[in-house]
Order: sequence, then structure tokens, then C-alpha cells
Amino acid sequence: QESILSTHFSQPNDSRVVKDKRDAGRVDFSKLNSDLKQKLSDREEKRVRKDFEDQLVKLLTQIENINPNMKAGEAYDNVTERLKESVTDFEEAKVNARKKTAQFQKIRNQRSKRFNDAFSHIDQALKTIYTDMTKSSKHPLGGKAFLSLDDSEEPYRGGMKFNAMPPMKRFRDMEQLSGGEKTVAALSLLFAIHSFRPAPFFVMDEIDAALDNVNVLKVCNYIRQRSGDFQCIVISLKDMFYERSNSLIGICRDVATNSSKTLTLDLTQYDTSKQPAEEVPGPSRKSSGRIKRARISSANASQ
Repeated sequence: QESILSTHFSQPNDSRVVKDKRDAGRVDFSKLNSDLKQKLSDREEKRVRKDFEDQLVKLLTQIENINPNMKAGEAYDNVTERLKESVTDFEEAKVNARKKTAQFQKIRNQRSKRFNDAFSHIDQALKTIYTDMTKSSKHPLGGKAFLSLDDSEEPYRGGMKFNAMPPMKRFRDMEQLSGGEKTVAALSLLFAIHSFRPAPFFVMDEIDAALDNVNVLKVCNYIRQRSGDFQCIVISLKDMFYERSNSLIGICRDVATNSSKTLTLDLTQYDTSKQPAEEVPGPSRKSSGRIKRARISSANASQ
């Protein structure tokens, strides 16, 4: 303690400064209370003095241990420069984020618009086509079919429901419809989608398998009416369907060459306008000349 105190208070250059500081920090004891003015005993005075000296030594030791960092200014400048760069990068990132958000929203709106345009067109076409395909003399209004979205906010992220109500039947799930009713509904949806994005032609494999004669005739008539808009290649085993086509193609086995053989028949060269038309569907009706020829081709193809 004495060495530390002597180091700080016995310097010749600092003696006057220390003395001035002591004089400046001298306490006016006359303003103290009477209790505090009581004179301490020698023992108590030594104890108080020792406590003050210990505290003073402790503080002086801490001051000596504090080494100033001469590179603090340089480090501060570096940190300040990095902060400026970070702020600049952050502002640029915010600008880019706003641009990307605007672009994303634009694409999202375009996607929603295109989806809604397609959905509206297909839904409206579906209603018309299904009504036409289920219309008859007994049911002139036909059936009803419609589409509904699961998510109207972002329709392309969700699914959609397809419901059809045949004529004179209550609303039921599609799973509860008969096979023929499902086929008519599915074909109506297919033709509705085609009306929005037309394809060059259709290839349909035995679409009339689950249809009765009445519905086969309706589907066939609808396809013939729309034959100017699209072409159809239909695989069918029912004469009521293929007898109304423009041409027939049969595949059979050629026994002589042990390979497949193709048979074609152009039905447009036959004038059936003079032949009586049989409009009553059923297995017992009389076949026209075209029906007989179609059956012959079918029989040859099955051999």
C-alpha cells in the first residue's frame, strides 16, 4: 500500500497537483451534525484510515490495470463502415423484395384470371352440352350439370367438384349414378374442355359400352353434329354407333400371310336418303343397308 501510495503521491511533478486536488476536495467539517463531529479514538481513527487507504489502493490498482486500446478508433471506423454497407444492402434487399412481390402478385393474378376464364367457359359449355345430350321428346329440358370450386380465392391450388343430374332425377353424388349416366356426364365434360382448347381429333375406346340404345343414339348424333369442329376415331362394337360414321376401319387376321389385315369402307359413297330411316332403337328393329354392310365389316374384322 505504501509503495502504491508513494508512487502516486510522492512524484515531484505531481506533488503540487495532488496538493491542489486535496485542497479543492477539502471538506468543511463545520457543517456536519454534532454526532459526526465527535472525535474518534486513536484505534477507530486508525481503522477508518486503513479502510480508506485500502479502498484507495484498490482503485489505483484498477486504474493501472486499465490499458487503453489504441486500435479502438480503427475498429470503430471498420464497424461503422460495415454498418453502412449493411444498411445499403438492406435497403436494396427491401427494394428487390417489393419488386419480386409485385411480380409474384402480377403472375398470381394472371394465373387466377386464366384459370377462372377457362373454368367459366368450361362450366357454361358443360351445362349446354349435357342438356343437349340428355334432351329428348319426353324430357325437352334435358338434365343439368355444373362444376364447383373448392377454393375460390386460389382455385388452381384446390380441386373442383363435378355434379350431374339426369332428367327427372334428384341430385345425387356421381358415385350413385349408373354406368351410362356417368358416361354421358364424362363425355359432356370432355367435349366442354375440348371447346376451350380444341384438339385435332379424339380417340375414344368403346365409350358406348355402358350406354343403352337411346343414349348411344344421342351421343352419336351429337358427335355427327359437331363433326365439322373436330374429328373422332371411335372404337365401337355397336352397329347403331358405327353405322352413322363416315368410314369404317376393321382389323382382322390374314390367315394366308399370318399377319394383320386392314379393311376400310367409305360410307359417304352410299346414299341413304332414299332408304327409310329407323329411329326406334332396339335389337328387334330392321337394319338398313348401311347397318348390314357395317355388320359384315364387323364380322370380317372379328374373324
